[in-house]
Amino acid sequence: MPIILLSNDDGIDAEGLQALIPGLSELGELWVVAPDSERSAAGRAVSLNRPLRVQERAPRRFAVDGTPADCVLLATRHFLPARPDLLVSGINGGYNIGEDLDYSGTVAAAAEGALQGARASMAVSRKAGSSPDVLRHAVEVTLHLARLLLVEGLPKGSYLNVNVPVEPSWRLRFTRQGNPLPPGEIEQRIDPRGQPYYWIANRPTEENPPPDTDRGALREACISVGLLTLDRDHPGPWQKPSLDGTPLILTPAKGLDA
Repeated sequence: MPIILLSNDDGIDAEGLQALIPGLSELGELWVVAPDSERSAAGRAVSLNRPLRVQERAPRRFAVDGTPADCVLLATRHFLPARPDLLVSGINGGYNIGEDLDYSGTVAAAAEGALQGARASMAVSRKAGSSPDVLRHAVEVTLHLARLLLVEGLPKGSYLNVNVPVEPSWRLRFTRQGNPLPPGEIEQRIDPRGQPYYWIANRPTEENPPPDTDRGALREACISVGLLTLDRDHPGPWQKPSLDGTPLILTPAKGLDA
């Protein structure tokens, strides 16, 4: 029986995670290891300077007072009997598209799963504040993809980022990460004691996102599926790679010389 790990960044009691438990339980031995409260925008942070506390809610159900990456690390290195055949992170209450991929705890859990050797790993998100019908459809999409991944797996060191549109749709588009948006604003306010405090405000929207991006697919009511990789090296020619391993010499005022 395949081993399936379920996590998220909205917390173990979040409706998106709880909605997946019945269906994923039918596909394999399901383990749930998730934060004990919301840890949105935690990225790939791990807790290195304090102990982690874990509450066992039920057999194979653990709430952790840490980040999504903490949860996946604990699960894969300690709680699970073997590396998972599938890791599912979500279903998040808010899209993870464009530059959100660098901040998202949902996507981070999927990335950590790929790093820790899960045979397949995916993050799934829906629009914030969407209706129960959207969540139900997101569950159906997730379970369909889960069945495929349990059979096919994914290339080593890769993982999926799935975003489900508001309009129920089975049209799927493989996409690239959306273009960075212009910077948002920082709102400064004054507390009752006269001291300033700050809110990171929302960013502008993209009016006409390219159709091959995650934003473009969602705009056209398609399920957006991005295949991401742990390898962050840029393949650009500016690196002037030395294929035989010969080091490059940094010459001030001249740049790099082989």
